[in-house]
Amino acid sequence: MPARFFVQPLPPAGPATVDGDLAHHLAHVLRARPGDSLRLADGRGGSAMATVTAVRRHAVDLEVDASVQAAAVGSGVQIAFAPPRLQRAEWLFEHGTEVGIDVFHPLWTARTRPQGERLERWQRIVRAAAGQCDRDWLPTIAPPRELAAFLRDAALPAARFVATPGAPPLPALAPATGDVLVLIGPEGGFAADEAEAAQAAGFVAAGLAPHVLRTETAALVAAALLRCRPGAPARRPEA
Repeated sequence: MPARFFVQPLPPAGPATVDGDLAHHLAHVLRARPGDSLRLADGRGGSAMATVTAVRRHAVDLEVDASVQAAAVGSGVQIAFAPPRLQRAEWLFEHGTEVGIDVFHPLWTARTRPQGERLERWQRIVRAAAGQCDRDWLPTIAPPRELAAFLRDAALPAARFVATPGAPPLPALAPATGDVLVLIGPEGGFAADEAEAAQAAGFVAAGLAPHVLRTETAALVAAALLRCRPGAPARRPEA
């Protein structure tokens, strides 16, 4: 059974009922039975153990223990990227959640154009992956937007880098604390004017690996390097 199931809001201690997709998943996919234990979480650090008391056709009844709040520590890892096609993009969201990406910024560039809005599906993938890997905090998926609008965003972290083959390695450049943002280009790289705009917006060139990486691979490598750099805590700070 997955490590945790996300509900909002987290129910108080005592009897509770869940319905909808979660109830269907518990009853018909996982075949939950009375007496089974599970962990509920709100995606914002709060969680509570619960015991299944009854499984009905469209709902599951629970007895919920007192909730606990996870410590809000760590540095936020933000990855901005041009989504690859279909399954590769979904792979990025799933495994990026497992590695520890806190904020996903999908971007449209000169070489990657919108192919239909998939934000809701991406959010479902992130939620399922976070439950499987036992994350206290659900990652955030920013609404997809054009690269130019993203670069004008005044709320972006001060520590910002653009993945560039042959540049100094990311761990040597990134601070050990605070939010860090890594911008990853599409297949074929950014257009010349896009690369210039990123540099003008304060993005510093940083290397990820000795080889050129696919977008989805680069996202995971960047997140792993940031999570494992000396002095970097393991969890994301409270928003």
